[in-house]
Parts: sequence; C-alpha cells; structure tokens
Amino acid sequence: MIYEDFQNIKIDRMVKAVIGMNREKFDSLAPYFSTAYRMTQEEQYQNNEIKRIPTGGRQGVFTSHEERLFFVLFYLKTYPTFDVLGFHFGLTAGHAHDYLKLFTQVLNRALYDMDMLPEQEIESPEDIRQLLDKYNDIIIDGVESRRARPQDEEHQKACYSGKKKCHTVKLLVISDHQRKLLFVSPLFDGSVHDYTMMTSLFDPALPWFDNLTVRLDLGFLGAEKDYGISSNILLPHKKPRKSKKNPCPELTDAQKKENRMLAKTRIIVEHAIGGMKHFYCLAHRIRNRSISLINLFFSLPAGLWNMKIS
Repeated sequence: MIYEDFQNIKIDRMVKAVIGMNREKFDSLAPYFSTAYRMTQEEQYQNNEIKRIPTGGRQGVFTSHEERLFFVLFYLKTYPTFDVLGFHFGLTAGHAHDYLKLFTQVLNRALYDMDMLPEQEIESPEDIRQLLDKYNDIIIDGVESRRARPQDEEHQKACYSGKKKCHTVKLLVISDHQRKLLFVSPLFDGSVHDYTMMTSLFDPALPWFDNLTVRLDLGFLGAEKDYGISSNILLPHKKPRKSKKNPCPELTDAQKKENRMLAKTRIIVEHAIGGMKHFYCLAHRIRNRSISLINLFFSLPAGLWNMKIS
C-alpha cells in the first residue's frame, strides 16, 4: 500500500512533496487526528448515522489513524482525481470520495483542537476585537483560485473573473506580521471585487478596526475614507491618470519610497497565501463542486500553514 512506501521515505523533502509537511509535524498532528476521529464516530453513533462504534473485528482498508491522516493530506497536497486516489489506496472512486468527506471533517476538528484554524465567521466588531486582541497591525488581502466552469449560465457569469480570464472563487484573509492567518472569509464568486468583499463582510458604518493599523493594496481603494475614521488605513499611492495637463504622470520620489515600504510589509501576507497554495487543491483548478468541500480546501491549508510556522 502507498502508506507503507511513505513510511520508508527517509528524505524530508520527499515527505513534504507527498503530504505538504515534514514527518515531525505529521507525528505531532496524528494524536489530535486520532482523538478527533473517535469523537466524530461517537457523534455519528448518537445521531444514528452508524449502527455501532467499531471496537475490533475485521480491519477495513485503513488500519490506523496515521493511514487516515496520510490519506487526506496526500489528497490535499497532490489533488488527484477520485479514480486515481482510489487506485492508490485500493478503493473505488465513490468510496474514496466518501472517506475524503469524512476525513476532511476530522482533520478540521483536529486543527481546531490544536488552535491552528483561522476564524471563518466574524459577526460584530466585538468578535474582531477578541480575535485581534494581541495585534495592532494587520494585513488584509484577497485570495483567488480557479474553479471548474459552472453549468448554470447565471452562475458561470457570476464566477467569471475578468482579471484572471477564467472562472474562479475568491475570499479575504487577514494575516499578522508573523505570517499567521487569523481569518479566512466565506467564499465569493470570482466576479466580486476585493473591496466589495470587504464592505460586505465588514459594514463601514461599524467600528471594525478601531485603533488598528490595516495594510491594504490598491484593490481596496476607498477604504481610507470608509474605515479610516478611528483606524489607520495604509494604501499605496496610485499613479495619476494621463491627461492633457499631465501627459507623463509619475509618482514623486517620496510616494515611491512609501509604496516600497508598504510593499515590504505586505509581502508577509503573500507568503502566507503562498503557503496555503503549497497544497495543490488550491494551486490547481478546483474540480469539486461541493461548496462545503471547497470551503475546507481553503480553511484546512490555512490551518496546516499555521501549524507549519508555529
């Protein structure tokens, strides 16, 4: 079985290429995954989703929690089709899908127990104050990944990104200056602008970012007017438009210097997003159509990235 071959790998670089983390991180995650799996089984039994909690008898395809954890990490990192995934693990495509659906929920619970998952719902300014209690300087950016073209005509128009020239899903992330992802928003269609996502999540009429420094890019133009009353919104200077009065528009040397300084600090969130996309479920075109599973494709890599840098 592929897991037995994985156990024999001695080179850490190859381990990372297969599951997206080194063996030390894998071993530290396994006990939390095991506990989360048992708790999930107990909930399934109480909800009459399974008839009994297995305690012995004939072993199934997976004989240990480490194999189950390897299965879901291998999928997130390499992102094969369910036919290929089933081929590697001796399963049909349907069973591979069912196991993945279960194990992603278990992994989500394990990362939550480890306090590695970013927040996904913020309903009030008080919620964001609790989340950012230790931070006074944050970075917000948009994340965009390609997805399969929706079959519904209206939905495919909403998902079409003119910037990427393909169908995408988008969301917002908040990062601190240690590259930790603090917040991952719900999904938006690819045609939605970054600043529109921000205003729909954080009503400008409320004091979301009181006494905070928020670093943004030019995709959030207008934020300094809407949110800058009680907070420090930092945006790069935009190059003036070409006109008859200004045929050669240029930024001043001072403005260019300020833009470079802001870019040096904002690159941190780009590193965090790159860490998420180290998992090919985000780097490649998303083939899955289940919204709940696509949401996990963003939150799980974010939690695994936080675990990697912890």
